[in-house]
Amino acid sequence: MKDLLRVELTRLRWRRAVVVLVAACLLVPAAIWVGTAWSTRPFSDDDVAAAEQQAARDADQPWVRREIRKCEKSPENYAPPSEDVDCTELLTPTVANYLYRPTLDVSSVLRDQGVAVVTILAVLVLILGTTFVGHDWNTGSISNQLLFEPRRRRVWLSKALAVVLTGLVVGAVALLAFWGATAALAAHRDIAVPAAQWADVRATTARGIVLVALAGLLGYALTMLFRSTVATLGVGLGIAAGGSLGILALVGEGGLRWLLPSNALAVLEDGFDYYVWNPACDSGYQTGAASCMRTITLVDGSLYLGVVLAVVVAASLWSFQRRDLP
Repeated sequence: MKDLLRVELTRLRWRRAVVVLVAACLLVPAAIWVGTAWSTRPFSDDDVAAAEQQAARDADQPWVRREIRKCEKSPENYAPPSEDVDCTELLTPTVANYLYRPTLDVSSVLRDQGVAVVTILAVLVLILGTTFVGHDWNTGSISNQLLFEPRRRRVWLSKALAVVLTGLVVGAVALLAFWGATAALAAHRDIAVPAAQWADVRATTARGIVLVALAGLLGYALTMLFRSTVATLGVGLGIAAGGSLGILALVGEGGLRWLLPSNALAVLEDGFDYYVWNPACDSGYQTGAASCMRTITLVDGSLYLGVVLAVVVAASLWSFQRRDLP
């Protein structure tokens, strides 16, 4: 088995499509990090000077003076009656009105860019697993491989293990580099991040690496079942789009519980909340007896993904062992 695994890893490494996909797995997170660093960059002296000039110009505009006079006549329209209103201070444009840019926030990065990076990695590694074995079926080399190792289960498992190991390594390198660069950026900007926040990042990253590897296994297993890269991608897109729409059309908002993306997010983020309206919600907000929010827990999502993957793997392995080869 060890020799078979070594052979499959070598074959995988020499596939040009795999090399391109691995490069994309490293470059895309880097591009997302660069975009995050740029969009949260501190204001320069030129930015502040331009904002000061803009604020000074707008402060002299007639509409500002008209608005201040309206405020002085009816201050209750601009603030609660219990508060004293300085209309000039309230309505005169200031530099802060023209300096709007988010600061780097690790929790926001984890929730937005972090999820995007894992999602993109999972898709790329799924395609990697698909194209790796799809080439064998397309060229007919799978039959030649079985001449040297006729035990089909061992061949199937060695290829699957090669894809999973590649997914683990690529996912770990890409995610650790992304978060290492984010930590360095936060330190460079003197942004304090609580230890609990970094603990969440580490836990989410670990779950993300596993999801990326399992996505590669799913793509591989489906291709071994359908024996075609095109069929795998077509069926995958059909299920992702048509299946999701069908479930939501039949079940409604509650169908989110049974969608693959929802359960994957529940695993990645340690829980996924979704909205399901029912008549009891309206009264529940007043009495505290009911809520429209539902939660897919980490355990629920793991069980869902585990069952889906187990069914696909079992069908793929059975098909490879029983069906005739082309």
